[in-house]
This record gives sequence, structure tokens and C-alpha cells, in this order.
Amino acid sequence: MPRPLVLILLLAAAACARGVQDLAPSPPGPQAGRVDIGGYELAYECRGTGSPTIVTEAGYNTAGTSAYFELPDLLAPVSRVCAYDRAGTGTSDERPNAKGITVMDEAAELRALLEGAGVDPPFVLVGHSFGGFVSRLFASAYREETAGLLLIESSHEDEIEAYRDLYGPDSPDADWIDGGDLLDIDATAEVLRTTAHDLGDMPLIAMRAAFYEDVLTEKLWERTQADLATLSTDSIHVIALGSGHSVLSQNRTAVLESVEALVSAVREQTSLPPCDEVFTEADVECLRG
Repeated sequence: MPRPLVLILLLAAAACARGVQDLAPSPPGPQAGRVDIGGYELAYECRGTGSPTIVTEAGYNTAGTSAYFELPDLLAPVSRVCAYDRAGTGTSDERPNAKGITVMDEAAELRALLEGAGVDPPFVLVGHSFGGFVSRLFASAYREETAGLLLIESSHEDEIEAYRDLYGPDSPDADWIDGGDLLDIDATAEVLRTTAHDLGDMPLIAMRAAFYEDVLTEKLWERTQADLATLSTDSIHVIALGSGHSVLSQNRTAVLESVEALVSAVREQTSLPPCDEVFTEADVECLRG
């Protein structure tokens, strides 16, 4: 999808209120394949039944169909869950023309994939690390189809300049390359700061690790993770104890209980319960909600 059209969709969707009415059932049974989204194909897998559809979004330069380990199998009894490989990762095709690609474009690619595969909204998005960027921009652009959001150790736009300062403005280490394609990360950051910084009352859980494993400062990490919890008025901010950045493998129970809470809130059309009621088995520390 051309970038101007993607930006128009983002701006138009920002004015939409939370819309989770008329929950449509997803196709039953396992489902996998490839979808042509405009001259190149993305690979996906779905399993389980029920609505809303849980959509997992992988971290930086990572194939989504393998990034979540056995979590899709564990989530399948909760509701239908779908994973996919972004362009250039896993078994998905590379983009034939990636000049000027943004994370907004990646969100639009995900929407085209879901539509082409016949995967019905509403969606609960689960974004890990860089996948948090894609999930936030998808939630903002397609507000009426997005019912909930789980951000796990999500990247934050304030890290972009911090990496540039650390590595140097002309260093390739400061570039953001996903699926082999150089991203226009500055254009992405602008939209993240504006359109994707207010999700209304969409149920949101922002989860961070117990200890920091990156090259920036812990102070910046703690601040940006806390900021993610302010994106919605219906949010929980929680620490997954015993875990570093790989929360998906190191504290799976926290992830499972988060998704269960979001799915229940969508189905019952209620706000999230208090944090200590969401996490009854997982080892966590509640910071907000």
C-alpha cells in the first residue's frame, strides 16, 4: 500500500472510538498458508477457535511463526490465535520495492494478510519488542478492528534517538533494518508520537522484564516502559519477574494470563480487572492497574 494512503488511514482511524461490537467468529480448525498482498506473499499460521482473534507480532527481524515458541498452542484454548512472518523473515517473500518502507507499511501489510486469509476481527494484538511498534500502529490505524493490546518489552520511539547518540548518526548500528529492508524510522517515530500515542480506553497491558539486557540506560528503559502504560486509560503496567527481554520463554504464565484477561474483557465488553486479579499464578509485580 502506498505510504500516503497508509498515513491517511492512520490519521482517519485516530478519530474512531473503541469498536468491539458484533464479534465475528473466526474459521474453525488449524489454518496455514501464504497470502499475496500485492506482488509478494506473507506466510501465516492460525490455530484454535473463538473470537477475538489473538494476533502475535514478533520482535526485530524475527519470523513470527517461530518466535513465540509453544505459546500459540497454549493460547489456542483461549481463542483463535494467528502468527505470521513479516516480509523478508521466515518463509515470507522479500518486498520487491522497499524504498522508504515504514512500520506503518508493515502494519498495513498485516491488515492485508489478515483480510486475505479470511481472519476476522476483532483482534487482540500481542507485540514483543520491535513488534510493539507494529502492534501500536496497527491498533491506531484499525481502531475499530482492534479490541486489546499486550505490549511485552516493547520498543519505544524515544529509544531511536538514544541509539543514534550511542552509535553515532552515520553508523549502520543506528539503522533499523527489518526483514532485510532499511526502515524510515524517523517517519515511523513521528506517527508513534502522535497518532499512536492515544488509544482511548482500549484494554492494554504493558509488561516489562525484571532486568535490563540492552545497551541503553536502565533509567530510559524504565521511563519508556512506564510511558507505554499511559497509552490507554484502561491499562495495566506489570513486571514479569525472573525474566529478561525474552519474557516469552522466561515467564510464559504472565503472558498467558495477560492474554486471557484481554480476551475476557473483549468478550464481556468490560474494563480490565485490577492487576492482582489478572495475575493469580504468574510471578509478577504490579506497578499500575
